[in-house]
Amino acid sequence: MMQKLLMSTMLLSSLALAGPKNNPAKWDAMDPEERAEKHEERARQARMMLLVSVAEALELNEAQALKLSEKLKVLDEKRRPVREAMGEAMRQVKAAADGDAAASANIDQHVQKVLEGRVQMAQLDKELYATLAEGQTPQKKARLAVVLAKVGDEMRRMRGNKGRHHRQ
Repeated sequence: MMQKLLMSTMLLSSLALAGPKNNPAKWDAMDPEERAEKHEERARQARMMLLVSVAEALELNEAQALKLSEKLKVLDEKRRPVREAMGEAMRQVKAAADGDAAASANIDQHVQKVLEGRVQMAQLDKELYATLAEGQTPQKKARLAVVLAKVGDEMRRMRGNKGRHHRQ
């Protein structure tokens, strides 16, 4: 069953990569409601990818995977406001870079919000690891760390952001 879920997640991920996010003109042309729906769909896909990957790494049965799903949902709700604030701050930074005078006037504040958000996300990453690693063997903790890194990298690729650790 886990293998089927993993395959479904991989398929959804590849479909998401072909979506409008990789074409900024289409993404910007979407109405806000449609964009919000797309964001929510991507969030669901990301949660499913994380759930399947972690469940497989920790060799969880279905009941344990359901418990894990609930834990991930709670942790994701903590991340959401930080992620949204960072996104808005980055939009303002990009607008300032494109010459928007209003955004330029507050550029230091916007950059500071992005940097603070990164610190908060790092704290939430630590909380995620600590929550999921609780009671696990050292080997499973190591597997968990590897899976979290891989899934994080995959999510950055889905967003079109290769990140600073992904050189080409």
